[in-house]
Amino acid sequence: MITYINPPQLGDYSGSGLSSGTATDRFVYAAGLALDQNTMKRRADAETIADEVRICLENIGIILAEQGLTLRNVVKTTCYLRDETYRGEFITAYKAVFDPGPYPARCSFVLGLASNLRVQIEAVAAKNADET
Repeated sequence: MITYINPPQLGDYSGSGLSSGTATDRFVYAAGLALDQNTMKRRADAETIADEVRICLENIGIILAEQGLTLRNVVKTTCYLRDETYRGEFITAYKAVFDPGPYPARCSFVLGLASNLRVQIEAVAAKNADET
């Protein structure tokens, strides 16, 4: 069974053809954006790259909580940056959320993003998995 996750506090993006997350019996897939649903632009409180990373990961945490999980259940992230110059600040902010580790596997890409977003993070979390 597939469950589509659209927590009310994150807004409803079905008009744009997406859900904030989806869950199966083993995994949760979550998209983290610092997007204002009303303006479809970057949230005003995402002033810095670090802010945007924090907001993306907080939103992923909200999605995971709908399935009884936390960021500690994340096993893989794919991270998108609009510009290579953001990488250092991104890594510092990302590590701060997942410290002291272990860290999920991660791939990072530099490419164009929708709206005026500078960072987008997608995460895969495992259900019923013990950390070793």
